[in-house]
Amino acid sequence: MRWPSRLIGAGIAALLGAVVCVPQPGAQAGAVTAATGADQSGAYVGSLACRRCHESEYASWRSTLHVQMTRPIGEATVEGDFRSGTHLEQNGRALTMEMRDGRYFISVSSLGRPAETFEVHYTLGARRFQGYLSRLPDGRIYVLPVFWHNEAKRWVDWKEITPVPDDPTHDLRQIWNITCVNCHATNLAQHFNISTNTYATTWTEMGIGCEACHGPGQAHVERMDEWKRNPSSKLTYSVSAASDYGPLLRIFSPLSAPPRQVFDMCGYCHGNKNNAFFGFTPGQKTEDYALPFLISEPIPANDPQGEYWPDGRPSRFNRPQALTLTGCFRRGDATCTSCHTAHSARNTHSLKVEVEVPGRGHTKQSDSLCTQCHGATGARDRERAIADNSQPVTGYGAEPAAPRVIADVGAHTHHAPDSQGSRCVECHMSDVNWRLITRRRDHTFQPPVPEMTARFGVPNACTTCHEDKTPEWAASVMDRWYANGDRRRAIVAMSDTIYRAGAGDATALPAVARLAVDRSHGALIRASAAELAGRLIASASAAAAGDPERVPPNGRATPDGPAPPGVGSTIVNSLIGAASDPEPMVRVTAVRALPMVLETPALAVLAARLTDEARLVRVSAAQALLSRGISQLEGPAGRALARAQDEWEESLRTFPDQAGDHTSLGRLLTARGRADEAAKALNEAVALDPKDPRPHVYLGVLAARTGHYDEALREFKTAKTLASVSQQFDRLTLDRLIEAAEKRR
Repeated sequence: MRWPSRLIGAGIAALLGAVVCVPQPGAQAGAVTAATGADQSGAYVGSLACRRCHESEYASWRSTLHVQMTRPIGEATVEGDFRSGTHLEQNGRALTMEMRDGRYFISVSSLGRPAETFEVHYTLGARRFQGYLSRLPDGRIYVLPVFWHNEAKRWVDWKEITPVPDDPTHDLRQIWNITCVNCHATNLAQHFNISTNTYATTWTEMGIGCEACHGPGQAHVERMDEWKRNPSSKLTYSVSAASDYGPLLRIFSPLSAPPRQVFDMCGYCHGNKNNAFFGFTPGQKTEDYALPFLISEPIPANDPQGEYWPDGRPSRFNRPQALTLTGCFRRGDATCTSCHTAHSARNTHSLKVEVEVPGRGHTKQSDSLCTQCHGATGARDRERAIADNSQPVTGYGAEPAAPRVIADVGAHTHHAPDSQGSRCVECHMSDVNWRLITRRRDHTFQPPVPEMTARFGVPNACTTCHEDKTPEWAASVMDRWYANGDRRRAIVAMSDTIYRAGAGDATALPAVARLAVDRSHGALIRASAAELAGRLIASASAAAAGDPERVPPNGRATPDGPAPPGVGSTIVNSLIGAASDPEPMVRVTAVRALPMVLETPALAVLAARLTDEARLVRVSAAQALLSRGISQLEGPAGRALARAQDEWEESLRTFPDQAGDHTSLGRLLTARGRADEAAKALNEAVALDPKDPRPHVYLGVLAARTGHYDEALREFKTAKTLASVSQQFDRLTLDRLIEAAEKRR
């Protein structure tokens, strides 16, 4: 995700030489799609190195879909129909699939233009769909715009499964070693050469290897070899103990690791996110590397449904963000491996038990995934674990509390115990995900809220089964059975606040600010609320300044001027409170929102977050302070700011193929007084994206600071010419910069 294209603030002050707020691309640290982390390429050994000691685990891993995530064509099982004459015309594209001399090819033509033919070098996925990748001459790996639907046994244009622009003339190409760089191979390194504009991407192995989930294996292999050579050096440990023995073995062990670490291991790849750093390995915290997608993500015009329903349930994929809303997760009880296994393909969903009977619904055995905690035996085991301190509960903000025990299934469900209506998943995992030509089940485990169907069209389990009934009927039945109307109305009220705030309704600001500090809701809700509050404040500020275009269409905005009227201390205090939330994702969005107000306490909070335990919070604080013109502080706070700026700078240098990162780096280096390095970064940004006006503005500022006003004027005028094409640019600021430069020539 890139920063929004716009200018703000004290550009004239910068032209006059002040080391303060210079025009900036944006204030979203999560949009710093770049990376950091130590080079661990030498620490990876490949999955074959695991096989000699873990033969059965290796064999079970080989049967999983993880292995098939990305495969060289010579090692893959090709599912698609490549028989001669296979053709598809859809969404303005004509595609031809064929084989020649044992090699696979796909030809692509749009709007009658001559077809381009691409050889298939890799496959992508193997379960619902299989995609095909072509290695281009410059080293980019192109995700071809057609997929094979395994169940329907047909080809589908990618528009059918992915929200891409409707205009077929827009040659949007998804590049695997740019957009999929984090997760679709093990130890992938991009290796972009900016001087030749080419890629020499490498990886330890294609697909999800052992080390993708267990971390780099070299240290573990060395320890095991040492113990084998010298048995007396072997340390004592027990795999049956509750403690985490992974560090002792020098490998990440999901079996013994804390539930939150296991969640981050799975969620880092299974969740969509804005990358801020690169190099995540299992056992580390997601928020040191990336911010998960939130409900508050601006919704693009070509995807009006977006990623979430207003209550936080994902609408496209089974995103792990959903699990964070559950009481099970917030108590520290549940994680992905509570139900799923990564070492088995025994059933469609890689679950510990068989949950589906083809054509006959869900098995009674499927309930055991829930009753391992919610049954009487599961509850007793948990209470015993808490009592003897062998299984500490880490609730991340929630108070530890025993899960509800369901002793009488029929009394709880009001359905016959052996019927489908009494299966846990039928009511607590409704079909809320409607994308990719399939329906997938909800992982918030929320009981039905029929009112959400009536208000927002969110599916609910009651009327999904009873198709002839209305949401109002379902609500009345639930009132009679459970008397939980207050709970359901509270969910609707929360969702309405999120929806109105996302739509830009200024009257929702007080309510959404309160949500940001309401810890009865999950972190996804609180983080989204803080971001929405910041966006509403920015919009109100722009309106108060008489400049409604100041907030770009994508909804991202940065501060310029004091908080607008109506943003009182209660709202500011809510954001200050959210900046100290137990969850890093909430702190990140609160820190980003605080620069929208000029209150002294808000700036003090930003300075305090420079030493936050989460790297992304620290970087966001440094970025927020710079957006307020603060590039230096005195004493310990100044040293903390410098360290956070170093981290921000490191992240911006890691993906050198992104022009926006070079522009952001130029802005940061300018503020830090490193003019030559800033000019180099900005010229590289121009080379990568000649149509972007922002680097020209910064180059003009640098020239003006050294008295080269003719050069500054040329850069500002170039920026204005480019900005006339862009509809997301503050051209008024450019006019003021041009006027100031002309006076000083």
